[in-house]
Amino acid sequence: MKICVLSYESIKQSKELYVQLLEELKKRFSSVLMVPIEKVTINIGDGSTRVMYRDKELEDFDVILPRIGPSYAHYGYLILKLLEGKVYFPNKPESYLIARDKVYNLMVLASHGIPVPKTIATVSKQIAKNLSSEVGEPLIVKAEGRSGGKGVIFAKDAKSANTMIDAFSISKGEKILLEEFIEAKGDVRLFVIGDKVHAAAMRVASEKDIRSNIHAGGRYVPYEPDREMKNIAVKAAKVIGAGICGVDIMAGKDGPKVLECNMNPGFMITKVTGVNLFKRIADYLYDEAKRFYSGENILTEFVADVLKYLKNHL
Repeated sequence: MKICVLSYESIKQSKELYVQLLEELKKRFSSVLMVPIEKVTINIGDGSTRVMYRDKELEDFDVILPRIGPSYAHYGYLILKLLEGKVYFPNKPESYLIARDKVYNLMVLASHGIPVPKTIATVSKQIAKNLSSEVGEPLIVKAEGRSGGKGVIFAKDAKSANTMIDAFSISKGEKILLEEFIEAKGDVRLFVIGDKVHAAAMRVASEKDIRSNIHAGGRYVPYEPDREMKNIAVKAAKVIGAGICGVDIMAGKDGPKVLECNMNPGFMITKVTGVNLFKRIADYLYDEAKRFYSGENILTEFVADVLKYLKNHL
């Protein structure tokens, strides 16, 4: 089988880890090609639409492993939507749109009974200031569209939050999030593959900084999640339609709550846990692709639809 790793050109920071991923994929697949999403085109015309990389059609691959961040989420969604049902990939196209938007992410999770932090979202600075005391004190103020811990600010009270909101530079239509502060040592990144958590580590903030994100100076430390946290992570991934993703959870006095699902989880966690996620991803993709092309997945979905119908109509 032939596999395409749909990534992006600016992966220099984790190039070494990507090499390890490609090496494991080569043990399972006859052909492995890394394709930068920036060089993929959608060609529309003559009654058809083709997804191309140079002179290759992505439809000719048997498997696509998307490794795309929020900046390319919508374009990635379009690419995968066009190839859905024709090529196997582990995550549903919609999962990238859900994970890209923090509010959408939390909405979907909460609607399925998954615990999330109390959050208020608005596109108005004035309304944000009026409601800044509604999530409790202290609180977290976030600006939409930032990643790597940027645009995340700790406020000791509503007055401090309002000062920060005034200072935010946001574009028209961008959301401001007010989120309850969960007191914990750090948030836990759980790496979900299929129906199992394969690795987990706690991200601890650097000194005098509440942001535990690795790009904001945080660091990973070993962590063993309990069964409840693992179950929540697996359910969260399933709810958004992800076969492979990172789930960020923070456990405070009220129990674990999901902060977000990440569709492009970094591989730095492998260095802390010692778990060979590259091999596990390769094995999972190979096995699931075999099921996909054997038609087993179609039968499973059909049975699930029948059971759902019977439950709702009998």
